Amino acid sequence: MRNTVITAVLLICLLLPTVLQAVSLSDVGTLEDRVEECVLDNGLKVVVVERHMAPVFFTLITFRVGSCQELPNHSGLSHFLEHMLFKGTKSTGTRDYEKEKPIMEELERAAGEIRNIRVVLKPWRLELFDEHATTVKASLPQEVREVIGSDEAAGWRTLIDQLPTDVTALPEDWCRTPWLLADREHNYWELYLDLIDKRAQLADLIVKQRQYIVQTELGGIYDEHGARRMNAFTSTDQTTYMVGLPSNCLELWMFLESDRFRNPVFREFYSEREVVMEELRMGENDPDDVMYETLVKTAFTAHPYGRPIIGWMSDIKLTTSSDMEEHFRRYYAPNNCQLTIVGDVDTEEALRLAERYFGTWPPSELAHEVTVFEPEQNGERRVTVEHDSEPQLRIGFHVPVAPHPDAYALVMANFVLSFGRTSRFYRSIFVEQGLTGSSPSCWSEPGDRYPNLLIMNAKPKGTHTLEEVEAAILMELEKLKEEPVTQRELERVKNRLNMWKLDRLRSNYRLAFSLSSAFTNRGDWRTITEDFDRLMAVTAEDVQRVVRKYFTAKNRTVATLVRPAVEQTGEAAQVGG
Repeated sequence: MRNTVITAVLLICLLLPTVLQAVSLSDVGTLEDRVEECVLDNGLKVVVVERHMAPVFFTLITFRVGSCQELPNHSGLSHFLEHMLFKGTKSTGTRDYEKEKPIMEELERAAGEIRNIRVVLKPWRLELFDEHATTVKASLPQEVREVIGSDEAAGWRTLIDQLPTDVTALPEDWCRTPWLLADREHNYWELYLDLIDKRAQLADLIVKQRQYIVQTELGGIYDEHGARRMNAFTSTDQTTYMVGLPSNCLELWMFLESDRFRNPVFREFYSEREVVMEELRMGENDPDDVMYETLVKTAFTAHPYGRPIIGWMSDIKLTTSSDMEEHFRRYYAPNNCQLTIVGDVDTEEALRLAERYFGTWPPSELAHEVTVFEPEQNGERRVTVEHDSEPQLRIGFHVPVAPHPDAYALVMANFVLSFGRTSRFYRSIFVEQGLTGSSPSCWSEPGDRYPNLLIMNAKPKGTHTLEEVEAAILMELEKLKEEPVTQRELERVKNRLNMWKLDRLRSNYRLAFSLSSAFTNRGDWRTITEDFDRLMAVTAEDVQRVVRKYFTAKNRTVATLVRPAVEQTGEAAQVGG
């Protein structure tokens, strides 16, 4: 469940899960012959592929809902929901839901009041007050700090006792700027003290609820029945929940999953919110994550692909369980969903059980299509990130996605440049010039449903510089514009894709992902064979044409990561001089 953004995107990027499938699924029929699909009256798609090679099956529940469908001020809800849908339902994850429910209602009231106060205080004022409170807390005797450290509610209440109610006892510079503390409408310091009291109430209620919670009960049930790969991921375009099970667990899976999506209980919401915020902080300290987010938000100025999947910290801090409930009820519905089942199952039984357990699941509104189109870039964009890590370069070009005719030739260009030991980046930049510690890589992100970026990534080796590596990559692109891909290069890539395709067909897991990704990106698994045929029809002239069209300076965004400059003291500067 914690495996989110990068792993998921790499798994479904580059069109490959939707184009690397052969027409032939096995010796007994084509893909179209073997896939059975049923659309229930509520709009739910059920896709089944019988494969009796082993007594197991693999499942995906995929919603065409990701970070792109989130409304303003509510970024990160889809990813956060991924966490929450492992917390149980009215019948799982609880010792007594009827006793737990009123506690959650109190929690939501307290959280709503906290949110309202935070909005009135404004982030800058709240930060100032919190810094002062932290200083006061740090001045307490160590034995007191140790006691309150193990009891959050007691810590907040002790802090209230230590903070003055009389504003004249606050820092002198605050009193010289009285609008910091109060204005015509609000007494901000009183609001802050009320906020701390509400924080204590929230902490008390979280502890009170825990007596009724059975943590990870859903996962425990699956583990007892031999489940494998139980997980979930969120991307810009989808949210997917997965698990593999023995053949005799099909009805168990139908029962548990229909309950999970029809009767979810967002218990431990405010504790989990802290987990999500910590996940975001960890990403802010990861140079790869920082580079990716910086490049994407620089390249996309209008399209929601520019927003982080995990959300903005300021949004997450203010998110309530009610916000989550609204997002879930709006979009996580059968008419936005596909069940994919691949493995040792009986198709008729699977469709019958799907109707029984999911047929009465009420539909909701269709997840909206993003209609904001990213404006054509009118010049190269460059951004530099300072981070205490090794230098890194990323170059992104805006490109279309399937079924745009150019998308298939761009996939081939990507493979010619960066796939394997015979690729141009590998032979030239890594081996011959020795500029990088590993071959520069190339992939497409942030999604596959709307026009995205073809990204090239490289890290200089030794004393080589970012400028040298960038020049070498751009030189290879210029060569590709002037020197058509050879027939041998093209055939080598196509043969590799055919091998990859066959490998994917041997696995329930990979085949299920291909069917699911086709649904996410194009709305129909049948586009798998269409896209593969189009990819195989790409010519050297097609590759040269799209490289000339899209790999231009005007269409380019460049992000570089460098170490922070060391600031010299006056004394050091004198010595150096």
